Amino acid sequence: MIRYSVIIPHYESLDVLPRAINSVPERADIEVLIIDNSATPIGSTLFSERKNVHILYSPHGKGAGTARNVGLNSAKGEWLLMLDADDFFTPNAFAAIDRYADSHADIVFFRMNSCDSDTLQPADRDIQFNGLINAYKDNKDENALRYDWSSPCAKMIRRRLVEEHDIRFDETQASNDVLLSAKTGYWAECIQASDETIYCATIRQGSLTTTPSLNNLKQRIEVCGRFNAFLKEHGIHANRKSIMFYVYTIARLYGFGEAVKALCQSVRMGNNPFVGITRWASTARKKK
Repeated sequence: MIRYSVIIPHYESLDVLPRAINSVPERADIEVLIIDNSATPIGSTLFSERKNVHILYSPHGKGAGTARNVGLNSAKGEWLLMLDADDFFTPNAFAAIDRYADSHADIVFFRMNSCDSDTLQPADRDIQFNGLINAYKDNKDENALRYDWSSPCAKMIRRRLVEEHDIRFDETQASNDVLLSAKTGYWAECIQASDETIYCATIRQGSLTTTPSLNNLKQRIEVCGRFNAFLKEHGIHANRKSIMFYVYTIARLYGFGEAVKALCQSVRMGNNPFVGITRWASTARKKK
């Protein structure tokens, strides 16, 4: 019986991929699915010494969302665990995960930490997500976990939930995980949050988070609009997100004209640019 399916999208990261693989125990109840979409595909026997590691392939250039969907279509585990190729699980992660293997929840959220991928010096990618767990513990704010935790990482998702509601990642270059996270959050009958840390998110130069191309920023605006539409359709208003930070970033990096074009395109798609206006000031302070 496969209890956990660990899904790892891979693109040109062979320098760090072994670190990710080695953070997952070699156990009969864990399958590790690497989905490669590199320009030159990695060899199918690259990790042949590991019996629970399987290498699959997705079309080059289609991005992590497409690769993750290949993993979802092949997964056999009761629980899904997402791992980016440049991140890794903490040493005691699976001891913590095992404690929730028989949970009645559909999603279990865990704490994470973060570091620079090369130096392993502490970074700040974990602050937002750990803050959501704090809010849940302090205020029982389930919606913050269900809709503001946009990453699929550092949580266990019951595979049955994904299959029953036919939930898949967006096949976009950026923000491919936002709607999957929102949809699993919405349809989860029960969620739990743990104080244990299982995941380390790294910062790498050249990644999507550190290299905001114009196309990726426009995609983030488009996905944000569809996220807001999904929440509105289901009567959830407080957790809708503003597109204005992305518009501001386009203006700063690519000029006012490009920002206006992106904003107008978003409005033509039916998006309300004033969603989240009450949080604009606080977001600006956090981004400084």
